[in-house]
Amino acid sequence: MPQKSSNLDALVKKIENMILTGVFRPREHLVETDLASRLNVSRYAVRDALKILETKGLVQITPYKGATVKDLSKKEIEDIFVIRVQLERLALRLALKNIRPEDIDRLEELADRFEEAYEKRDIEAMIQTNSRFHDAMFELADNPVLFQLIVDLRTRLYIVRYASWSSPGVLQTILQEHREFLKAFREKDVAKLDELAERHLAHAKERYLAQLEAVEAFAH
Repeated sequence: MPQKSSNLDALVKKIENMILTGVFRPREHLVETDLASRLNVSRYAVRDALKILETKGLVQITPYKGATVKDLSKKEIEDIFVIRVQLERLALRLALKNIRPEDIDRLEELADRFEEAYEKRDIEAMIQTNSRFHDAMFELADNPVLFQLIVDLRTRLYIVRYASWSSPGVLQTILQEHREFLKAFREKDVAKLDELAERHLAHAKERYLAQLEAVEAFAH
């Protein structure tokens, strides 16, 4: 049983990564037999994996029609960001109480890595490093339940994440925000952290909504 569970977890992760990296696009049909052949697994395993991905908000399963990559409406994106602002503000406030000098050093190292990736125009590395930077901040809250809620909501938005990074000026904005987060932690400035959480997510929401509009315009 543990082996079967481990295999299913690995399969879920593979399909999830294919969705998050744009191999499968929003509204694209996910054919069980094709996935089974492509990933060298049984159709039943694929079906179980798709059911799990549906609970994560990445796949939509319609009776008699099968599974498609989940699409997000403008309302869903806005609703997610309303919740994220509150959760991330709380996480940053808790992190501020726990943060140590070595934690700030770790965050600075990640900010430097992001800048290196920015100079190389390595989008994949920038996305990964940006996620690690924010995860490192939220983990300092020392509240696994809160951390998982933030990660789950963020994952729901990953469907349009990659394309949204092509927005003009977005990379420089993120670069600047990293440095501002570091400064706020060093100065123990809770008001600044609150403001940064709201501003950071407002910028992100604008990018996601712009990408959604572009996808809808293309579809029509």
